[in-house]
Order: sequence, then structure tokens, then C-alpha cells
Amino acid sequence: MRNAIKRFAALLGLSLFGLLCGAAEAAPSVSINPGYTSVGVNGTVQYSATVTGLSSTAVTWSVSGVKGGNATNGTITAAGLYKAPAQIPANGVTIGALASDNKTSAVVYVNVAPPGPSISAIAPNPLTVGQYTITVSGSGFQSNAEVRAGSVVLSTTYVNATTLKANGYQGSAGTVAFEVMNPGSLWGAPFNVSFSAASTSSGGSSSGGASGSSSGGSSGGASSGSSGGAVQAVSPASVSLALGATQQFTSAGATSWSASAGSISAGGLYTAPATLPSSTTVTIGATGPHGTGHATVTLIPPTPVITAVGSGTLPLGSFSATISGSGFTTQSVARLNGTALGTTYSNGSLSVSGFASQAGAASVTVSNFSVTSQPFTVQVGSSSAKATPSAARHLLQQGAFGPTPGDAAHVQQVGIPGWIAEQLAMAPVSNYNGITSSQGGMPAHFMTMAVSNPDQLRQRVAFALSQIFVTSLDKLIWNDNMTIFQTLLLNDAFGNYRQIMEDVTRSAAMGQYLDMANNAKADPRTGSVANENYARELMQLFTIGTSLLNPDGSVQKDANGLPIPAYDQPTVAEFARVFTGWTYAQAPGQALEWGAYETSYGPMQPYDAEHDPGLKKLLNGGSTQSASAKADLEAALDNIFAHPNVGPFVSKQLIQHLVKSNPSAAYVGRAAAVFNNNGSGVRGDMKAVITAILTDSEARANDQVSGSGSDGHLQEPALFIAGMVRAFGGQMNDQNYYANELASMGQDLFDAPSVFNYYSPNYHIPGVGLAAGEFQIYSPNNAMLRANEVAGLMFSAYQQLVLNYGPGTKVDLTPFVSLASNPQALVDALDLTLTRGVMPGDMKQSLVNAINADGSGNVHRVQAAAYLILTSSYYNVWQ
Repeated sequence: MRNAIKRFAALLGLSLFGLLCGAAEAAPSVSINPGYTSVGVNGTVQYSATVTGLSSTAVTWSVSGVKGGNATNGTITAAGLYKAPAQIPANGVTIGALASDNKTSAVVYVNVAPPGPSISAIAPNPLTVGQYTITVSGSGFQSNAEVRAGSVVLSTTYVNATTLKANGYQGSAGTVAFEVMNPGSLWGAPFNVSFSAASTSSGGSSSGGASGSSSGGSSGGASSGSSGGAVQAVSPASVSLALGATQQFTSAGATSWSASAGSISAGGLYTAPATLPSSTTVTIGATGPHGTGHATVTLIPPTPVITAVGSGTLPLGSFSATISGSGFTTQSVARLNGTALGTTYSNGSLSVSGFASQAGAASVTVSNFSVTSQPFTVQVGSSSAKATPSAARHLLQQGAFGPTPGDAAHVQQVGIPGWIAEQLAMAPVSNYNGITSSQGGMPAHFMTMAVSNPDQLRQRVAFALSQIFVTSLDKLIWNDNMTIFQTLLLNDAFGNYRQIMEDVTRSAAMGQYLDMANNAKADPRTGSVANENYARELMQLFTIGTSLLNPDGSVQKDANGLPIPAYDQPTVAEFARVFTGWTYAQAPGQALEWGAYETSYGPMQPYDAEHDPGLKKLLNGGSTQSASAKADLEAALDNIFAHPNVGPFVSKQLIQHLVKSNPSAAYVGRAAAVFNNNGSGVRGDMKAVITAILTDSEARANDQVSGSGSDGHLQEPALFIAGMVRAFGGQMNDQNYYANELASMGQDLFDAPSVFNYYSPNYHIPGVGLAAGEFQIYSPNNAMLRANEVAGLMFSAYQQLVLNYGPGTKVDLTPFVSLASNPQALVDALDLTLTRGVMPGDMKQSLVNAINADGSGNVHRVQAAAYLILTSSYYNVWQ
């Protein structure tokens, strides 16, 4: 199945597919240099394109799909010189190069960002090599701004819009350029600072402290402004103090004293601060007749003590927790098994966030600079888990819209059968109440429910049913009856299939879509006959299919090897007569009106005067004859429901939508047997069928491993988008942008092109021989659109942890950023998050190599690594 994506990758010519999906066959390709880059407003980037496999190397340049670009997203010349717009575009910007054959192309993203803030001063300046603390002054600083010295990002503390504090280390003398970057901005203009070598003493020095020469030979600090070789010596030159402790300093003739942290009296009595500042080194200054001399105080951080970490258990995957104890400061850093966590101090405790990629006992420590607590042991994941991390996530790929960290942890706690039972017992949460009668709103609301609502299994089954019992706004036009129809499927998803058949048959939406509403009996005077549309599709698509089936879903064949038809045209005509005499319900208190326009007052109602009362021949020798439209409808639905095809026909389609496109005959047979009898003599029990499908040995076969080439199914667009957001524990509301994007990818929700759905479950990949319905709408163009959707979310904010894709979607990458300096740990974390921990080793190594080569900062490393996985075949095909 995943090899099919590789075929499309060859058409795309995208390097990420070559990296993660294997080498493609030789084909024309275009590559663009540079790849992903950032530019300020009104800035320029020179692009070049390399064309292979074509006689002409010329390309046509475009910006966000517009040849030459425009004022909104920027312009690009025929020579590839891109100029960014004067304002930040609302959406991501793409640079495209189309080859001379007008079909081979490449696309890269450019991030148009605001300019970085400016630096006006850095103090102290110059600096001495070694560990240092600086105050950066300037304008436009924002919370979470970062200071960079050369290529090294410093530990930075935001003070206010004009001041930042930063700590760093410089190993050699020279000039270093300092820059500041706000979240989402570029690096600002550089500000040069000189570093000089540490001074040496010709006389004695105090242990651990710097000294300068002194005419009196006493131990003293370095001085400035001296004359005749004298210095303004400070004694002691260096000292270590606990927080809040005091130390008397002396300096001959000193007229004023200063301290970079804490306080010092006019007489030189220094009091260390009560809380730890941004640096453990404090500079004491004494001004006197020989200039200014200095001494150093090394603050002794309190020893942190951990008494509790949350409840003592951390979930596997991303987590947030509170560490309780003592000795914590604003500079404390917590670590899990040696990996730094996001740490925030508040009221004596620490709030931490991070990612745990391995279950079992783990060690938490807290450090105040060089002072570290004793390790505190916590349990990661459940110590009595009933499902493995991979199995839990695999189930949620099948019975939900993908795993979230919280849902996966819950499945591990309750087990696979336990989760299914919980879901089957959950009352409906999802519905389309409140969606207006306009033509929009439903797709965005669907995505919100898929990402956020807890009745995941009900939603997933209802979505499958909606692709079996297809209706479309293409004909219904307005939302009114479509919302009722989709809510009907949600409510009936765990009921009985016979009830679903009847509710669908009588629904106003289906009555309008397949012409059963106002379907009149034959009129010999005019030669009219009953409309056959619903009768045909009820059998062909909703219940039995066109050929007789064996109990395992395989097709029965005659002596000539041809499929045996399940019904013929005369049978369709007979059932069409059954489905006469139904019209739309009227408002309460109003009489039925034949030929009434579609309403939303409830199920269609019988209108016996227009019903054919004669004898109708049904399937397998059955018949019905009644002047009551309702009685004939009940008899006909019972007749179809009893047909032996229904169990294997319906079960196979449910398996294909939930688990895999190519189930074995044995798998279909086991599910169909439960459809035929739930163990208590009940036929069509959806709860039993769903449980059988999800707990079958074939469904659970890949719980611990990646599947074989024929396993699983390509994620259709709605699953792909929802699953991507859910994987990161993201949020979504009805303002999300995805309705149009889904339509562009071939799945215009609630507006299927025909009664045959967006794709056929029996579609086979050309040249592969596998059923793969979702591939019918997976064109090379749609594959590129998927990559664009991933980039739109992952790079919606450059170098920012919380990604907002429009007002309706939010994803937080914070738990992963602390892992970015360890590429293997980051890949392991993303593997568990996106590919349930079964990513092949060679793919992992390729990702590690790509991360190591990414010098754009830790946040970008996370964004880029997630992008590569989300656009790979190992994510797009759930196995």
C-alpha cells in the first residue's frame, strides 16, 4: 500500500519523498534552491531551479500559484528573484517552478516574517572571556525573545519591551555579533561586543578570585582609572555566599559601592539577594581615589529537594506536571532522564512540560545551576497497562480519528476491549444542531467534532455509514435536511442495521436525493411508472451489491466463471413499486400534501392514495401486497435485510473504512457471521459487528509492528487532517480553514459528486492489483496539496512553539523542543506521536541526519522533522 505513494512521489519530484519513501523511477524533475527560507517584508531572495529529464531547463516562476506573483504574497521575476510583500501575508507563501512540459514542477515555502528588534546597548561592554551575564537594551522586545551570540542562542530572560537579560560563555577573545529575535520574526541587526582575555596578576591572588597588582601587596580585584601603578583594591577579592548572607568588603578610601545583584551599604556591607538572580556571579564595585576596583561574589544556589512529581505517574508522550518540593528558584531547570524540560517557577513549585518516549521507571531531577537535587523516581505510563503504546495508538487509528496523547494513555489503562465497550456505551455527543440552513458550516463543524469530541468511535462509524448511504448537497443544496441526516447516522451508528435502513429510507434527505419522495404509482393514462432510483441504489450500494456473495464476501460464479447477479432489472422495477406513496412531513397540525416541497419536519410520511397496492415480487421468492405504503415498505426492507449478502457486503465495507482496504476472506467471513448472529440470535447488531471488526486477529495483527505492503489504508483527506492535529493534542473550532482544503483534495464533505461517494471501495491501484479506494482521489496534485497542508500548519509561525493555523486550529510543539538538541530522542518522540513507535530504522536514521543538518534552531528542527514524517508514506498510510 505504501509503495503506491512512492509512485506518486516520482511524479511530484519532491526531495522529502526521495528521502523517506525510497528512490523513485527516473522521471523529469525540478528542484528549487534554496529550500525553505525566511525573508523580511520587502526583502528579496534569489531562487534557482534545476531541471532534469527534459531537453529544456527553462521554468516559469509563480508565487502561491500565481504566475509572477502579486502584491499580497510578493512577486518573482522571470530570473527567479523574489521580492516579499510590504505586509505579512495571512497564509503561507509558496514559490513554484513549472518546467517547460507544463506538468513537472516543484514548490518550496518562504516565510515572510517581520524584521527583528534592534539593540541599542549591551552592558557590560567590553566583556571578559568565560561565563558572562549581560543586559541587552533596545526596542521592540517581546516575551520569549531570544539573544544570539554568533550562532549560539543564549539563555534569555525577558524583562520588558526594552530590556533583556542573557547568560552565555565565550571561550576566546575577539569581536562577537549579538542579535535578538522575537517569536516569528527574523534576527535583528547585529550589535558587536568585544571580548578580552582574562587579566592576570603579578602578585598573590585569593583562591577562586581574579586579582590585580597592588602597591601594598594585598589581595585585590582588578581596577580601572588608576595612576602611578596604584589600583583601587577590594578585599576580599572573591567570596562564596548563601542567599541572604552578608559579607563585609573593604577598599581604602572608597567613596561609593555597587553590586550587580543584592545590596551593599555605604560602608561596604554586602547582603546577597534572597532569591537567585539570572547568574550566580555578582560583581562588587568600589570607587575611590584609584578609580574603580572589583570583587566577585559567587552565590551558592539552594539545594533543590523534590517531594512529588504530579501524581507520581507521567503519561507516555507529551505531558505537563507540577513538581513540589523546596529550594526551587526562577532559574531552576527540571530534567527527565537527563533531558531538560520546559520549566516555569511559581509560588515555590515548578510547572514542567516535556515528552516521555519510553514507558517504565524514570528519574526526575531539578538543578539550580551546578547544584542538583537527588533523583526522584516516577512511573512513565501505566505500571499495569492493558495495552502497549503502539497497540493503543493502532486502535485509535481504526476506531477514532487518530490517537491523541490522552486517548492513547486511556486505552493503555482500560485495554482495547475496555475502550471499545466504553465508546459503545457512550451516549451521542456529536451532532449538527445549530448549523444554519446556509450552504456552509457543516464541513468545519465535522472537523471540530472529529478532533475534539469524545464519542470518537460513534463519529468514525457514522462517517463510514455516510459513505455507504451517500447523500449530497450537490442536489440537496441546503443544510437543513443534511444536518438531520448526518445526525441520524450518528444516533443510529450503534443500533441495528435494519433500523438504519428504515431511518435512511424515510429520511427527507434521501427522499430528495434519490427521488423516493413524491414517487407516485404508475399511471396508465400517461404511461408513467414508479421512479426506480432509490430501489436500485438501496440494493446495489446500501445492502447486497450486484452479485451473489459467499459468506466470506467472495463472489459466487456460474459454470462459465461469471458472477451470478443478485437481482435483475424486473426486480428493481418491483421494488420501485414498493417505494411509492411517500411525501414530506408537514408542520404539526397541517395535512399532508402530495407533491410538497422538501421540508425538515421529520421523516417522510405515507400517502396511500399514491401508493401502488398491487402484488410486488421481492428477492428470493418473497412478495408483498398492501394498500398501505408503510406495510409494503416494512415488508420490502425485511426482505432485503434477510438476504444472505447483507452480512458480508456491509461488513466488508465497514472493515475497509475502519481497518484495511484488503481484508482477507476469512476476516470478512468472521465479521459477517457476527452480523448474521450476535451470539444471542440478533441479526444486524452494529455494536457486535463493530466489536468483531476491531478486535479481530487481523485488525490487531500489526499492533506492535509496521504492516505489510497490502495492509492498512491510505488516510482519506478528512482523516489525514484530523489525525495530524489530534496527534499533537491540538485544538480546533468551527472557524477552522479546512472545508476548502478538503474539497481541493477530493473530499468536499457532504457534497459527494455522486451516490457512488468520493471514491469506490473497490477501486484498484493501476499496476498494483490492490483495492485502495482512497487512492482514487489521491492524484499527484492532491499529494502536493497534502504536503502544503502540513507546511501550512507546521510552519504557520516560524520559530514559534504554539502554531495557530487561522483562528480555528492550534497545535503546541512545546513538549518536543527540549529534545531538538538530541536528534535521536526527537525522532523517537515523533515516531511514537505520529507512527506509533514502529518507524523503520532506516527512516529514523534519515530523519536524524536531516535534523543534524538543520541549523535554524530547535523550534525549526521540530517543525521540519514533523513535516518530513507527516508527508511520508509511513504516516499517510495507517497500517
